[in-house]
Amino acid sequence: MADFRERIFHHAELAWFIVMLILVAVFFSWSVLEVTKGESTSIRYGLPLFSGLPPQAQEAVKIFNSSPPSNRTSEVINGILVVNMTAVQNGTFNDVFHPNVIVAQPGEPITIILNSPQVITGFFIRLPDGVINLNAIPEEPSYVYFVAPTHPGNYTWREPEYAGYDFSYMTGTLEVV
Repeated sequence: MADFRERIFHHAELAWFIVMLILVAVFFSWSVLEVTKGESTSIRYGLPLFSGLPPQAQEAVKIFNSSPPSNRTSEVINGILVVNMTAVQNGTFNDVFHPNVIVAQPGEPITIILNSPQVITGFFIRLPDGVINLNAIPEEPSYVYFVAPTHPGNYTWREPEYAGYDFSYMTGTLEVV
C-alpha cells in the first residue's frame, strides 16, 4: 500500500504540470483567436487593427480600398481623409514615406493606412492634442484615426523604429492649411 501511495505522489506533480500546461494552451489559443478576429481588442501583435477604427473610418477605408484613386495616395471619403502610406527603406531620406506630405484642413478627421513592404517601420507625430505613434511590420497594414489640429501649421512626423541607416532623419510633414 505504501508503494502505491508513493507512486501516486510521485506522478501527481507531473499530472498537475500537464493539466496546467493544457489550460495555458487552451486560454492562449482562445486569446489568439479572439485577437486575430478583432473581437477582444484593437491590437494584434502590438499593431493597430482595422477593427480599432471608429465605424465611420472603417467604412471610409472599405470604400477607399474598393476603388482606390488612380494617381493619388489619399482621398476624402465621407468627410474623412484616408491616406494610404507606404514606408520604403531605400537609402534616400526624403523618399522613405509615400506620400511624405499630407495636406489636411483644420479639424479634419484623418485615417492613415501604414504599409511596410520591407522592414518594421513606424509613424510618430507630436500634435497639440497628443502623440500619434503607429508601428507596422512587413506585409501587415496598420491603421490609425485622428483629427487634424485646429490650428494651421506644419507638423513633422518621424520614423520611430530603427529601420536603416540614419533612420532618425526619415521624416514627413502634415500640413494643416
